[in-house]
Formats: sequence, structure tokens, C-alpha cells
Amino acid sequence: METAALCRTGPLLLAAALALASCWTAPVADVQPKGEARLIERGISVESVKAPAIVEAVDRNSGTIVVRTPGAAETSTYKVGREVENFSRLSMGDKVKATIREELSVYVLRNGQAPGADGIPEKIAADARVLSVDPSYRLLTLQYPNGENETFKVALGVKLKEMEAGDAVVIRPIQAVALQRKR
Repeated sequence: METAALCRTGPLLLAAALALASCWTAPVADVQPKGEARLIERGISVESVKAPAIVEAVDRNSGTIVVRTPGAAETSTYKVGREVENFSRLSMGDKVKATIREELSVYVLRNGQAPGADGIPEKIAADARVLSVDPSYRLLTLQYPNGENETFKVALGVKLKEMEAGDAVVIRPIQAVALQRKR
């Protein structure tokens, strides 16, 4: 009796599972966000690990390092923090695991522009786009032009509820807090 009931309900359960599975879609970062062009928030401090990063230049006098991360179109210059112990041993071409501090600014753009300080539209060059936002865990996931994603845990006061997929993100390099040479 049980086998017969299972044979009758099996196809129905399979159809229900397939219908539910087809309702989910992956997040997309290339959608146009809602609302007028504006700055949502500036100066969101984040920390991340870039590995492997390639050292392009070291300036011991100014205490800066220039690194390139795979897939990035441009290099980034960071002030080297006092906590970095091996700065004096790094040289051009070294591969490193770089823990870096950056500041994010999140915008809603229209035609690549947002109102400037004086209200005149200003061209904004985005480094990434918001892919998803999880306010309950304070997670902000970005998608870079090369297709890679990175998730940041942000401070409590960040206006995550005003952000959505497609918002433009400008990233400002701040400081390298750890540089570990890769072998």
C-alpha cells in the first residue's frame, strides 16, 4: 500500500521541487538602481585580504607600496602601516598576501554621473557595483568588473537599507596593514 502511494505522489513531489527551484535567481550587479542620482554614503571603512598581490613599487622614504591584484586593470598605492614588520625586505615583483584597509563610497548614478558638491553633475568612475546587501548581518557584497565578488562586514551605522544591487562603488586605497611574502 505504501509503495503505491509513493508512486502516485512521487511525480507530484518532483514537480513541486522543480517549480520552487526555478523561482530563485542569482543576484545581478548590472541592474539600474531606483531613485535619483546621489551619494548614498562616503567613507565606509573596510578591510580585506588580496592574495596574491604583486608588488609593483616600494617607496621606503614615503612609506608606500604599489600593488597589482590579478584581474585588476590598475594598480593601487597604499600607505604602509606601522604594524607591517617586513616592509624593508619587500621588493618589486614580490608576490604578497596583502591585508589592506580601504574606504568605499556608494552612489546611485545616472549616465555615470551624480550631483557634485555644487549640484552640477559630476562624472564618477566606479570601481565596482553592489551585488547584494544583507542588513541583518551587515554584509555588503561587491562585484568587480572582472566578475569577481567580495563581501565586506561593515560598521553598524552604514546605511545598508538605502543600498541595492547596481549601486556604483568607488574604492579609495588607504593603508596596507599586513604584507606577507608568498613563496
